[in-house]
Amino acid sequence: MKKISTLAGFCFLIIVTSCNTTRNSQTGDVAQSDKSNISGNYLGSFYKGNYVWGGAMNLAWNELNENILHEKLHLRSNDAKALDMVEKLNKSPFSKNDLDEGSYYVKSGYGQGTVEQINRESREKFPKKSFADLNLKLKPMDIISYAYFLKEVEYKTMFDKKDITFNGQKVKGFAAGNKEQKKNVKIIKYDNDNKFIIKLRLNDNSDELILAKGYDMSGPQAIVDSINSNNRESLPSIGGSDEFAAPKIHLDYHRDYVELVNKFLSNKGFEKYFISDMFENIKFDMDEKGAKVENEAVIAVRLTAIIEKEEPKNFILDKPYWIVMKRAGSGNPYFILGVNNSGLLENSVTQGDISP
Repeated sequence: MKKISTLAGFCFLIIVTSCNTTRNSQTGDVAQSDKSNISGNYLGSFYKGNYVWGGAMNLAWNELNENILHEKLHLRSNDAKALDMVEKLNKSPFSKNDLDEGSYYVKSGYGQGTVEQINRESREKFPKKSFADLNLKLKPMDIISYAYFLKEVEYKTMFDKKDITFNGQKVKGFAAGNKEQKKNVKIIKYDNDNKFIIKLRLNDNSDELILAKGYDMSGPQAIVDSINSNNRESLPSIGGSDEFAAPKIHLDYHRDYVELVNKFLSNKGFEKYFISDMFENIKFDMDEKGAKVENEAVIAVRLTAIIEKEEPKNFILDKPYWIVMKRAGSGNPYFILGVNNSGLLENSVTQGDISP
């Protein structure tokens, strides 16, 4: 992984169109999510058995509601799961207030001119944007709502590369091997070696990267609540005899929101529109230098004429754990990953091998 001087990206796109819609996914062949997971305020899913949620969908959803529909989006459907998903999106507390202005770009409007404006302005603001320009041909009354989010973070002190064991399997990882590296690891809450919450110190303290082991892995609401109730400005670092180690993470994930596809809107003036496409792509990498998350999502809504000094503490992330990223001072994360198995980890090929 190249040296990281920033933490990553969410790109969310909502399109309302009466013409054919082209997917703009750049991730290639990536596996589908296993299943959706509606939990608390979060509309996440499981990928290879690992919980994944990114917050940028709410930016585009809010933009569509506020500036195009001028009310909350509603479906004409009796599908309980679809209605629950829409309710979560409509009521999510996550918004632009949970981000710094320099990390996102949001735009909505009508027709092909808006598409061209989005492509130009988003790339001007984010030269490192990895997603391709939107390849959409819109008619004058077609609607697009777009949001892009880029964040990268680097640790205050780089950790050492080190193979570790996760759920009994040897994988590549990183660890705190000296005093300066241990200063990177701040203790939010410690019950025992199998239940704790820690925060990794970053170069820019405007963002937070939090790791939590030993909590319910079925959904993130409980751990987010626990972080918000225990996190504070002044936190102790782990001690000289304490240990810290974590696996390297690589996520490349595609999700289709099949639950909402082919559902019609019931908003006044939009009764002939239905959701024709709704999908997202998320990339996340975390290693000894820092972390990077990139997220892209598309929702297309088409118009149709047919209506339907104690003992040393061990902070070893060798069992399922949570990764939570959020803006400092905000109670609403912008990325959550529940690492339940080694599906996202890099196997260690040779014992003790630490390859660059």
